[in-house]
Amino acid sequence: MNLAPPLATTHNGQAETSIADKSAKPLRIAVLLGDAVNLDTHSAQVLGTFTERERVQICAANANQSSVHEPSVYEQRSLTALLGQATTAIEQGQLVELKFNDGNLPQSLYLLDGLRAAKLRLHAHAFIAGFAAGNEVTGVANVAVENAATVANAALAAAKRSPAQTVQHQTVANTLNEAFVALRQGVTALAARTQAPLKGTTGIKQTNDTNHQTGYWFSDQHQARVLCLNLVAKTSHQADESRNLNQSLVLTQGTQLAAPKALVDENRLFIPISSDSINELKAKLFQLLSSLDIGAPDTSFTLHQLAFWFERYDANAPLALVLMAASSDDLKLEAKAMLTALENDAVCHHGQHFKTPAGSCFTAKPLGDSGLTFVYPGVGTVYANMFNNLHEYSPALYHQLEREGDLSAMLQSPQIYAADVKTAAGMNLSQQAISGVGASYLFTKLLTQVFNIKPKMALGYSMGEAAMWASLDVWQTPHAMINATENSDIFNHAISGELTAVRRAWQLADNEAIVWNSFVVRADSNEIKALLPAFPRAYLAITQGDTCVIAGCETSCKALLTKLGKRGIAANRVTAMHTAPAMLVHGQVQDFYTQALKPEALKAAAQDLPIRFISAAQTAPVIVDSNSIGRAIADTFCSPLDFSALIQNATEQGARLFVEVGADRQTSTLIDKISHAHASQSTANAATAAIACNAKGADAITSLLKCLAQLISHRVPLSLAPLIQPLSANAAPLSSAVLPEGEPQ
Repeated sequence: MNLAPPLATTHNGQAETSIADKSAKPLRIAVLLGDAVNLDTHSAQVLGTFTERERVQICAANANQSSVHEPSVYEQRSLTALLGQATTAIEQGQLVELKFNDGNLPQSLYLLDGLRAAKLRLHAHAFIAGFAAGNEVTGVANVAVENAATVANAALAAAKRSPAQTVQHQTVANTLNEAFVALRQGVTALAARTQAPLKGTTGIKQTNDTNHQTGYWFSDQHQARVLCLNLVAKTSHQADESRNLNQSLVLTQGTQLAAPKALVDENRLFIPISSDSINELKAKLFQLLSSLDIGAPDTSFTLHQLAFWFERYDANAPLALVLMAASSDDLKLEAKAMLTALENDAVCHHGQHFKTPAGSCFTAKPLGDSGLTFVYPGVGTVYANMFNNLHEYSPALYHQLEREGDLSAMLQSPQIYAADVKTAAGMNLSQQAISGVGASYLFTKLLTQVFNIKPKMALGYSMGEAAMWASLDVWQTPHAMINATENSDIFNHAISGELTAVRRAWQLADNEAIVWNSFVVRADSNEIKALLPAFPRAYLAITQGDTCVIAGCETSCKALLTKLGKRGIAANRVTAMHTAPAMLVHGQVQDFYTQALKPEALKAAAQDLPIRFISAAQTAPVIVDSNSIGRAIADTFCSPLDFSALIQNATEQGARLFVEVGADRQTSTLIDKISHAHASQSTANAATAAIACNAKGADAITSLLKCLAQLISHRVPLSLAPLIQPLSANAAPLSSAVLPEGEPQ
C-alpha cells in the first residue's frame, strides 16, 4: 500500500482535519495489540484467516536515526495522513497491520472495522474514534497553544466525544515510528486501564488541567475511558520556516484487557517445595543449590527453572516451604538459611515458624485451613497510593469489580490516589470507612476468587465487622452502602465531625466547644477502669492486648494519663465509636446496617453455613439474618471494644490461622500478642498465627506473595494458577477473558 501524501499545510495556524471528518459515519476502528502476550489464541487465529489481498502492511522507518540525519520523505509522513489512507482500506474490508520498532523490538498493531471485528468475535484493545492534524508556525506561543487546542477539539468532534470526559496526553513524535510507538502506548494504557506517562510525554491532564497520579485509570461507572493523544512533530518547510505539526488521535477503551503482569519472574522469585519429610526437603534444597552453582555468577534464575519447581510441587504433601528472593544470588542465601533452620530443633520438633525478611518460610507443624479465619481491620488503615499497581497483576478482577459497582467511590480514589499524598491523611470518618471497606472487599475477592482461598471463620476489628458482611457475599447490595455512608448523619455529625451525640450526652450548649481526641496507651485495662469514675468525660474505648485506647475530652484524657503515670500516643482522630455517647445512636446504627441479604447467603445459612461469623458483641456466632447482623454491628459499634476477648473467643471456637484482609496490617501484630499471652496462660491452648496480606510502605505484590507463602507453608489449599500460568511460554493470557456484556462505549 502506498503511504498517504503529506497533509496540506496552512500558514495561519488553522488545523486541517483528517479523512475522519469527511464522512458522517462515525469512525470506529478496532485496534489489537499484535504480540504473543496480549493477542489471545482466538484473535490470532481469526486475524490469520485474512488473505494477502485483504491484508495491508504499513511499516514505519526505524526510529534509531542519527540526530544529524535529514528526514527522508518516507519519515516525514504523518500518522494521521497514514490513518486516513488506512481508513479507506479498512472501509473496503481489509485488515491493516502497522509495523514499527519500539526500542529495536518489532511491534505490530492490527486495525480493522469495528463492526466487522464484533462479527468475528474479536475483542479490541481499543478503538480509534477520530483524528485530526494541522501545522503551525513556531515561536508564537499563543498561536501554538490555540492551534494544538483546535486540532484536539477537531479530533474530539470527529469522535463525538466530550472534552470533559477525556484524558489528554501530550507527547513529541518527530518520526512516523515515534508516532506509532506513542499510538501503541496509548492503546496499551487503555487495555491495561493504567494512567501512566507515555514516553516523552509533557503531562497527563484532563481538560480542567487536573494532574493525575500514575496508577489505575478510574472512570465513572458504565462510562468508557477516552484518551486524546496529542502528538507534536518538528517539521521543516521548504522555505526553511520552522513549523510544528500537531496531530490528535481519540482512542476509546476496548473490550479486551491487557495480559496481566507476572506475579513471579526472574526478579521476584517464589519457589514452593513440598515433601513428606524434613529430610526430603533438605535433599531438594541441596538439589536447588547445586543447580544454582552450575550456572555462571550473576546468572538469572530462568522462568524455565521456576516452572520446573512449580511442576514438582505437590499440594497434598504434608510439608512445604517457600523460598522468596530478588535474584539468584539472594536465592542461594535464602536456601542456605532455610537449610540451617531445618537443622534447628525449635523449628523441626517444636513447631517454631521460620520466616526471613525476604519472605521465605516454613513450619513443621502446619495449622491447615480448618481454623482459617479472615480478619477485617477497622477505620484508619487506608493510606495514600495503597496497592496502586495491583490492577496490573489482576486486571480481570478489577474489570469485574468495576462492573459490579463504582470502584472509584468504593476506594475513595480522589483522596487515596490524589497527586498530593497529604490528601489521604485529611479524609473524614465516612471517607475512611468507605475506603477501608473497599480495600477489604478488594482483597477478599482477590484471595477467594483469584487464589480460591476459602475461610472457615470471619471476624472484624471495630467497623471491620461491617466490612466482613459486605465482603463475604452476605449483603445483597453492599455498594449501596457507599452513598449511604457518605451522607450518613451518624458518621458525619453524630459520632464524628460536630459530635452531636457527644454534645447531647454531655448536655453542652451550642456555643460550648468539644476538643476530642484518643490516645493509645500501654496499660492494663483494669488500671484504667479503676480511674474512669474520676474522669466522666474520658472513656476506655478499646482493649487490645497489652495496649488500650482511651478517648473523649482531650483535657480529661491527658489528666487520666497523668494519674495513671503513663504516656499516651495521640491518634488525633475525631470519633466517638466505642464510647458511652455512641449509645445514643444505637438504634440509628442498627437500622443503617440492617440490610437485605443475598439469597445464596440465606441458603447457605439454612444448610449449615460454611463460614462462621464472629462478633465482638456476643460469644456465639452471629445468626445470618438481617436483624441479627444489624444488631451485632450496632452493639459492637456503640460499646467498648475488647479485641482481646474477641480473639480469645474465636480461638476457643477453633480459629487458628488469622489472615488480615485489608489495607496495611492493623490487627496482625495485635493478634500475635493476644494469642501469645493467651497461650502462656495454659499449655492446653493451641498454636495460632496471624498473617497480613498488605503492609504500608512495602511493595503490594511482595506483601501478597509473602502472605501466600505462609499459607502454603501452613498447607492451606489455594490455587497456584495465577503464579504458574505466566511461566508457560505458550499460554494464553490468564486474565484476557472478558464478560459477554462487553464494555460501555
